[in-house]
Amino acid sequence: MREEIEKIIDKEKINPKGTYESPFVILLTGNVGSGKSLISQILSKELNLYLISGDYIRNIIKRLHPDIDLHAEEVRQINNQLCLQEMKYCIDNKYAMVLDRSVSSQKDLSFIEGKIDLPIIFIKIISTDIENIKRVKNRQNIKDIKIEHYGHQESKSGVVTEEEYNKIKERKIYDLDDSVYDYFINTNTSLDELKINLNSIIEDIKKKYK
Repeated sequence: MREEIEKIIDKEKINPKGTYESPFVILLTGNVGSGKSLISQILSKELNLYLISGDYIRNIIKRLHPDIDLHAEEVRQINNQLCLQEMKYCIDNKYAMVLDRSVSSQKDLSFIEGKIDLPIIFIKIISTDIENIKRVKNRQNIKDIKIEHYGHQESKSGVVTEEEYNKIKERKIYDLDDSVYDYFINTNTSLDELKINLNSIIEDIKKKYK
């Protein structure tokens, strides 16, 4: 299964137009429906980052094996391995990157820090359960906002019900102190306000990583 997925990733990915002399990785913490994918796409476009998406990999697995249980341990393991492989691909090619997955626990963070020797920029997405669930339910009815970006494409989440949202939230561990984050972004706003708030973060990152 893994080799099939690798071939599809290689065919569909879009490499950034340029490299960084000192590459970095942007990590996000955010619940399902908080806007991680949209933020990742904006950051990818504006900062020339390779976007790595766990949802994209799951979508490929579902495309190849329609009857598979996406919550199975085998799927989780393959997803983790491929995300890590893609991060190493970026390092080898001097691409900076953004990880479109929620890194929410000390265990998650320690795993990445132990495998990837790069500066980390950490962003916490602030959102409410009410707004997250509303967005999750609307996924089937509203066309996703699509931002042109680099790296993985079509990273639409398959979580579309309140029940699925609650199951994932119960399963996730959130034990990181706010002191570990470099930036905070509130997504309970309009798209225009979100872009304005993100722009200040983008400009700050540009100054630090020219």
